[in-house]
Parts: sequence; structure tokens; C-alpha cells
Amino acid sequence: MKHELPVFALLIDADNVSKDAIAPIIEEITRHARIAVRRVYGDFTTPNLAGWRETLANHGIHPIQQYRNSTGKNSSDSALIIDAMDLLHSRRFDGFSLVSSDGDFTRLATRIREDGLTVFGFGRKDAAKAFVQACDSYVFIESLLNPPELPKEESPKVQTVSLPEDREPIPPQSTCVKPDILAVPTKSSSAKAAHAPEIGRLKILISRAYTNVADEDGWALVSRVEQYLRANHSELNPSNYGAGTFFKLLASLDTFKVEQRKQGNGRAQFCRPKNASVPTRLVNPAKGLTSATKSLSPAYINALKTAVAETCNSERWAKIADIRVHLHQNGLRLEGSGFDTLESAIRATGLFDMNDVGGSNKTFRLASDRELT
Repeated sequence: MKHELPVFALLIDADNVSKDAIAPIIEEITRHARIAVRRVYGDFTTPNLAGWRETLANHGIHPIQQYRNSTGKNSSDSALIIDAMDLLHSRRFDGFSLVSSDGDFTRLATRIREDGLTVFGFGRKDAAKAFVQACDSYVFIESLLNPPELPKEESPKVQTVSLPEDREPIPPQSTCVKPDILAVPTKSSSAKAAHAPEIGRLKILISRAYTNVADEDGWALVSRVEQYLRANHSELNPSNYGAGTFFKLLASLDTFKVEQRKQGNGRAQFCRPKNASVPTRLVNPAKGLTSATKSLSPAYINALKTAVAETCNSERWAKIADIRVHLHQNGLRLEGSGFDTLESAIRATGLFDMNDVGGSNKTFRLASDRELT
């Protein structure tokens, strides 16, 4: 039987992780890969690792015993690194999962990535930053053991204070009630407030990633945003925020609109800021030339007409990419139009119909050609 999931090796530094975290770590890895090798390194004769026996048996993990031959030296780290290099050179794996918070594994992670393999890291929030950034993705153990709640846009919950029996109940619509007296925020709203700074940083980084990967029509592939984020901040894993996928995490924030849109022959997940203006899907030719057209020279408008006419298909629709290429080949640049994007320049003429087929795959045709099809 051929396995479709990539093959990973799981290597655990027992001195740097709690045995209670092993089960959620394995669950997280198996969402993305098949674990072919499971090894844990440490001196299991010591009292602090004596309780690992049941965990090893429950998850099929092979213990690699390393005695402490020298005071202050950790032979487990060396054994893990040697085994990792042996497994790397076997060419049997697509990636590694390194469970540790120790910065000594930074070079190991970068060496594995240099061979084109993926590295998942797992450790505490106080893990060495160099090691965290050396991994393709780094998940904090604290987030796996106690998943944070996803941010929601709902209003804070309140708990009602009971009124004395000798007083009549106040009508629900009454405006004389002081909210700060009869409504008290619950613990959940306080927890959300405490989590706000971390969510605030996340929103800023996602907005920055969106800006760098968005199409000219204002939409960005969610997968591209996620890829950009992980390339620069490996600790921004959805699991660290209580989400199963990046799409769910993005949908839980109040700054982005997310939706499924057509792309090619299928559908893909796209996002854009909620405060972004939504372009009109059809330009009304009856309105004629708008005031914005004044910034377009007659020569540029004629060039647009020619580009659409010469690059259109049998139904007279022309792709915006083909229009752009045609203009460039004839020495016309976008800067000469006075607009930020080619789409806005075409739309400003009021002479074209637009068909939005998803993403940046927009097509245009002369509005007068509508009568011919």
C-alpha cells in the first residue's frame, strides 16, 4: 500500500519535554505526516525520567538510553544529532519532528532544511529563538496542553446581579439601568483581554504578509499568506492559537474577510481586509466616460481597445494578463495611465464589461461586443 502522507522521523529530547505532551504532539504531527521512526533520548535510570515507561509503551516510542558519563554533560543531545544525520543520509524521509527547547539543535534543524526536508519543532515558549526560527514550523507545548480560545467578535458575556425581592424587575428595554452596576464581565472576557496583545501582534503580521502577496485586485491566496508567515515567523502555527488550520484562524479574526473563490478549474481560499472596497463586477457602458477618464489620454484608451480586440478569445473576452503584455510590447506602461493598477485603468473608461472568474483571473471585453454574442 502506498502512503500519500509524507514520511517523518520523530526524535524527542526527554530532558526538555514533559511526557504528558507526547500524545498531543503525535496527534499534531499525524495531521500532516506519517511517523515512521519514533525515538526518545535520555537517561531513564534517573528519577525524573523513570515515569516515561508507560508513555513509551502507549505510543510505540523506542527509548535510546544514554548514561550520564560526565557531570554537566548531556550525552542525549549528541546521540540525537548523530541518529538524525544517519536518518537524513538514508534518504527515506520527507521531514523531521524535533521535540526540544534546547538551542543546541539549531544547527541540526538548519542542516536538515539545507537538504530540502521539512522540520517541525515542538517545545516550550521559552525555547531558544534561534532554534524556533530554524524550524519550518514551531508549536508551543503549552498551546497543545491548554489550547487558547479562538478570538470571537461577539460582545463580552455578562452575569446579571439579582435584585432584592422587594423591588420590581426592571424591563429589558429600560434605559435607566447603569450597565456598570448590574452587569459584570465574566472571567472569559478577562481572559480574552489578557490574550489581546498576542492577538494584536498576530493581526499586524498577517496584515504585513497580506500586503506582500496580494493580487492587484485586492485578494490574496490564504495559502500564500500562510507560507509567507511561516517563512518569517515559524512560531505562528495555528495550533498555538487554538485553531486547526490557518484558514480557521484567519476566519476568527475581525480584520479579514475570507471566502472560497474560483481559481482555474477548481476553488481556493482567498482573503482580503474587511475595510477594502469591493470592485464592481460589471462596468455600465451607458454612463459613458467618467470623470476619472480625464486622466487617461485618448491614445491610451485606443491602446486598451486594440489590446482587448487582439488578445480576446472566440467570445471576445480578453485576459487582463494578455492585455498587459500587449501594452508592454507596444511601449505602453501602467505609469502612463495615472492609475495604480491596470484593472482600475480599464474600469475607469466605462467602455468595457468585466468578468471576474476568481483571484486575478479577470477578463474584459468591449461593451459594444455584447450585442454580437
